[in-house]
Formats: sequence, C-alpha cells, structure tokens
Amino acid sequence: MLSKEQKKKLVLEVGAALKNSSSIIFTDFAGLTMAEITSIRKELKKQHVLSPGGSVGYKVIKKSLLDLILMASDKTGLDLTGHKGSLAVAYSSENGAAMAKTINSFASSTKKLNILGGFLMGGWIDAQKVVFLAKLPSREILLTQIVQLLMSPISGLARVLDGISKKEKVVKSNNTNTRMETNDTNEEKLLASFAID
Repeated sequence: MLSKEQKKKLVLEVGAALKNSSSIIFTDFAGLTMAEITSIRKELKKQHVLSPGGSVGYKVIKKSLLDLILMASDKTGLDLTGHKGSLAVAYSSENGAAMAKTINSFASSTKKLNILGGFLMGGWIDAQKVVFLAKLPSREILLTQIVQLLMSPISGLARVLDGISKKEKVVKSNNTNTRMETNDTNEEKLLASFAID
C-alpha cells in the first residue's frame, strides 16, 4: 500500500508525464507478469526515437488516483470509473501511431493486455480507434504508396509512348521494304517493255 506521500509523488510524476504527452493509451494489464510489463516499457523506448526533452513510458496507476492524475495533466474528460480491472497508461510526447502499434502488438500477442482507450490527435478516442490507428501502415510506407500512385500514370504513359515509337519504327521499316520491292517490280516491267523478243 502506498503512503500519502508516495501517492502524491505518483500523481505529480505521472500527471507531468501525461501533460507533456501528445499520445496516451490506457490499458488493462490484468494477468501480465512484471517481466511482460518491463518488456512493454523496453519496446516502447526502443521504437521511439525521441527529440531532446521527449518522453515515452508505461506506468501502472491506481484507479483511485486516475482523476487526480488527469487533473494534474490538464487532460480531463475520461471516465474509467466503471472499469473493474487493473490500469496502466502508455504515453509518448511524439509519434502516437508507433506507440499504438507497440501496445496493440503486445495486446495481440499476449491476449492479456486490453486497450481501453486513449488521448490521441488532441482528443479522447475509444479502444476501437486506437486499434484502427495501430493497424495503419507507417508513415514511410504511406509515402511510398503515394509516390507509387503518382508514378503509375507517368510510367504508363512512358510505356505507351515507347510502344508507339517501336510501332512507328516497324511501320517505317515495312514501308521501306515495300517501296524497294515496288521499285524492283517497276524496273522489271520497264525492262520487260523494252525487251526484244
């Protein structure tokens, strides 16, 4: 059991971390071992390349302190009072999509971690939207797909123009051969008309 001073310290510490975070995901971690929780923390830190002053973490919190923590973070409006399980919060000052992917990956692989919802993109979202965000391709993949879409008509046009060019060469080549054959035939007719029998 935490003392009053420990609770106060926890509220201030987690409240400050959440205040500086643009992305927050609440989870029910019931059934996870301490090793699995440590693994989540390590993976979150590994997946995030943070700018100076940036932060990322995963903290277990007491439900009774949740409202105080949210007030300290200036992010009020979430109601998890009806939730009966254990509560933890993942937070990041940057790249909420990467954090959502990491948390969703653990939820899928362990079947013990449940996403409850989060604060992303400036507002509270439910668990389904967090999972949807986690399943989106990464920024780099999306940019690659956009470039491919933009290049597709250009490369198609290049192939069509190349095909037309090749076809014109074939037609010119055939016309030259036909003219030569026609000239040979005309010369033979001319000679034949002058020929003496």
